[in-house]
Amino acid sequence: MRLWHGGRASERYLVIIDDIWNWGEWETISRSLPDNNLGSRIVTTTRVKSITENWQDEFDALVYEIDGRHYYRVSQMIEAIKPDIVGEGFDYEHRFVKMCGGIPLAMLCMLSALAKEREHQEQQGLCVQTRDVQDRIEERVRQNGIQNTPGFEPLVESLQLGYSGLPHHMLKTCLLYCRILPEGYVRRDHIVRRWMAQGFVCKEETGKEYFDELVSKRLINELGRVNPMMRSYLRWKVREDNFITCSFDIPSSGIGRRLCIDYWPSIDAVGQVEDPLSRIDWCHIRSLVVFKGAERVPYKHLDNLRALDVQWCRPLENRHLKDMCGLLRLRHVLGLRGMGIAEIPTEIVRLQYLETLELYATGITRLPAEIGDLKQLKTLDVSWNRGLTELPREMENLQDLERLCIGGTNIRDPRWEIITRLKKLKTLDMSRNGMVAGLPRDIWGLQQLKNLDVSGNKVITELPEEIGKLQNLETLNARGTGITKLPRDIGKLQNLESLDLSNTNVRKVPREIGGLKKLKNFYAKIAALPFEAGQISRLVGLPRWVHQAWKNSDLVSALAGEILSFQQTTRVHNGGLILGTKHMHVPRWIHPHFNDVGSLDIRICKLEEQDLKVLREMPNLEALMLRFEAVPRKPIAINGEGFAKLLQLVVDSRVPRVTFQEGAMPSLKRLKFEFQFYAGPPNTDPVGIKHLVSLRSVVFQCNEWYRGDSPCISATIDAVRKEAREHANAKTSDGVYFVLSTEGREGVIERFTAQNSQDASNVAGSSGVDEIEEVQA
Repeated sequence: MRLWHGGRASERYLVIIDDIWNWGEWETISRSLPDNNLGSRIVTTTRVKSITENWQDEFDALVYEIDGRHYYRVSQMIEAIKPDIVGEGFDYEHRFVKMCGGIPLAMLCMLSALAKEREHQEQQGLCVQTRDVQDRIEERVRQNGIQNTPGFEPLVESLQLGYSGLPHHMLKTCLLYCRILPEGYVRRDHIVRRWMAQGFVCKEETGKEYFDELVSKRLINELGRVNPMMRSYLRWKVREDNFITCSFDIPSSGIGRRLCIDYWPSIDAVGQVEDPLSRIDWCHIRSLVVFKGAERVPYKHLDNLRALDVQWCRPLENRHLKDMCGLLRLRHVLGLRGMGIAEIPTEIVRLQYLETLELYATGITRLPAEIGDLKQLKTLDVSWNRGLTELPREMENLQDLERLCIGGTNIRDPRWEIITRLKKLKTLDMSRNGMVAGLPRDIWGLQQLKNLDVSGNKVITELPEEIGKLQNLETLNARGTGITKLPRDIGKLQNLESLDLSNTNVRKVPREIGGLKKLKNFYAKIAALPFEAGQISRLVGLPRWVHQAWKNSDLVSALAGEILSFQQTTRVHNGGLILGTKHMHVPRWIHPHFNDVGSLDIRICKLEEQDLKVLREMPNLEALMLRFEAVPRKPIAINGEGFAKLLQLVVDSRVPRVTFQEGAMPSLKRLKFEFQFYAGPPNTDPVGIKHLVSLRSVVFQCNEWYRGDSPCISATIDAVRKEAREHANAKTSDGVYFVLSTEGREGVIERFTAQNSQDASNVAGSSGVDEIEEVQA
């Protein structure tokens, strides 16, 4: 601040601000920075995703996320610096690289720990072997944690800062619980339900907010995985706070009320090795999570048990379930599974406090009528019980039920008259149940419904219009269904955040989708979205230029008569714009407002020099589709200016009239001509593809109703084939592909290479472009 008050406020500046933790800090700093138009730059870093979203919304900031590939580049640098410490084979698959999880600081600390251990052994006069040093460090981290391993102090300080910086105690509690979960992929819903069962959160919405905040702060990732170094840190915190006792390291002073059985000696080993669970007073356990030996747990003695989670254990039988029915204080039973369970005993009615019952992939064929007497039941999950064919009528008594999952079952008649009476239902999962023929119109009665999953049901061919009345719906998963279109009322779902239409036959989205103001994730095999979807500011993949266009009210008014759609952005593509309206020339509003598009598909009558100038100056254009409404009177000349990044060009015309001059389109790899019947005079001008120095494929594709056998078309094809054969790239091993295809039918591929001048083969496919890409891959 002294810098600016010292008279430099009118100068151009570069400011770097590292590690911003909350938005208030940024607002304080930003008020101190002069707002001038001298081309100043501000570079910031943060580990909080919500801050980056605010930057994008308020300043259209460019945001770059550091991923694992950047971390591994750092590890390669370290490998080159200290090869004597890391030894041979220090690459991506090395155990220490995996332990560090791609964190540069963790890698540096690991190398520091290795150096200190090596120095310690040398001082003792020992013969130092790199492998022994590494084994010693790995064992010390496993037993004592990184907190008690010399060399890791900077990493521990950083992790402690992140942990202590969590805004409230319960969020820390939720993070600690993540320590006992498997190291692999764990879904958000899975974790949230376990937080709820443990009493850490009361509402699912709160649990999801906690999860998202932990992801935002990079303490876990979107898949629920915890970095190995963070796991080591949390293991020490779990011990320190006596949060939960794990059987692998039961303290001699006794255990708390939460127990995690992650280790249990085999029966053959008992007697030779002390059973770590022999000292447990089971009647004091309130929460039990079992990873190993669920069949050996004395369920009858768990008199005060509230929550039981056996998600990862299979060898359970009817007798175990019957013993559980005697635990009168039990509220949550999570993850029961195994074909050894053939029935749910009628004694389950004794569990009058039961709120959660999860029963997966068992041998049960029916639900007992007594299930309807569990008046406090909120979650009933009987997914993947293939023998289950019906729901009991008594389920209509479960008026507190919020989550019903019957996915993967063979329930033929889901009894909609019962389900629609469950007015508090928030989640309904009917996925992969081929017996469910469709959704009823009176589904609108489930006004509290937030999550609806009908994925994998091919017999469902449509969604009822009444689905638009589910005003609280947040996720709709219709992946892999037989639906072909969306009802227009879909745009009335004001709270919808996720819509999955992948692997369906939906190819067009109604303009009303623009009404989904909260939509974040949209999955579908759709070429483009209507331009109205640009109003959805949080939509993942929404091109920046579309978002900016909708902020410009004058531009929106000017585009009112246009038929526009856009392609979403990807890691390698900046999004595309499709102009369905016919234009005499390239519209002038493209240059100032849509200059950053990655692809452009446009219908025009003429392409003159002023139009080419607009297209040449689009800096990120990688794909260009020119669709001519009239045959150009003379060939369109493409010179050596502009089009630096263009990779693909499609010319859609009754007859292709374009010629490439020296230096034209230096990066172009794929050239495609789409043509129809033309009876005019043949084009005598050469196409000039020899000037396309990066060219790898040329495609001629005709409409299935118009074959390319007119004299003009045939002459053009023969001329381009000859040019392709003589192209400089045809003298390389990769060669140049020449394709002649009919839309919807098989095409003929010719490959011109240095080894063989012509290799023709019939290849079945839907289009020439698909065939080309498949051959090149």
